[in-house]
Amino acid sequence: MKKPRTEITNQTAKFLLNAYRPSGADAQDPAFRDALEQAARDPELGAWFKEQRGFDSMIAEKLSGIEPPATLRSAILAGIENRPPERRFSIRPLLALAAVIALSAVVVVPMLNRRNSGRQLVDQYRKANLSMLAAVPAPQLDLMTASFSRTQDYLAEMQAPCIPSPPAALLGLPTAGCKTLRWNGHILSLTCFLLPSKELLHVFVIAQDAFDSIDIGRDFQEFNGWHVKFELLNGMLLMFVSRANMAEIKQYI
Repeated sequence: MKKPRTEITNQTAKFLLNAYRPSGADAQDPAFRDALEQAARDPELGAWFKEQRGFDSMIAEKLSGIEPPATLRSAILAGIENRPPERRFSIRPLLALAAVIALSAVVVVPMLNRRNSGRQLVDQYRKANLSMLAAVPAPQLDLMTASFSRTQDYLAEMQAPCIPSPPAALLGLPTAGCKTLRWNGHILSLTCFLLPSKELLHVFVIAQDAFDSIDIGRDFQEFNGWHVKFELLNGMLLMFVSRANMAEIKQYI
């Protein structure tokens, strides 16, 4: 007798699929069966899962390129052979040291690379968000509603950061909806407002402590047609993004 299908929520499916390996090695694992079936049934969850696997594959590809120098062991052995003959000692401690050095190259170097300046890390964050907005097809919102209060209630329920103290003019706009995202191990939120021109004003919110340090400019910047501005408020980093003209955007920020 066939086992009845277990219904799970999208949120539960996302929790399970976050652990799914991008290689597809878990495809036959019973632990992921219900979540994979839910992703196949639900277009919104399926789009999220596709985006998540793409991001995981990118990270895995970058990590796979990190390896200790191929000449490390031969260089150490060459150094041993050139030492004075009267100083005899076991090769094992040096090989152990070589292993430690190699491991350090694998672990420490990526950590140092991640500790970029405040400006560089913010730039990485900006590029990731703009790439997501420019993706085809466009990313699906988790909740579609014209009510700002409903978007913030949903984000709070998902334990995602909400927009702190939004400008009064911004609160007068209807919303298109909201979405929760993850970047560099941190959860962030996206709330989309509908401007009178029918363009969207996107507001990304992430906790300030997601960055070791933050260096942001005070004015708008333009990147491939996107107008971008950052603002620090109540421990949160807000990123305003829109393709609308500057005159319209500045009426609401």
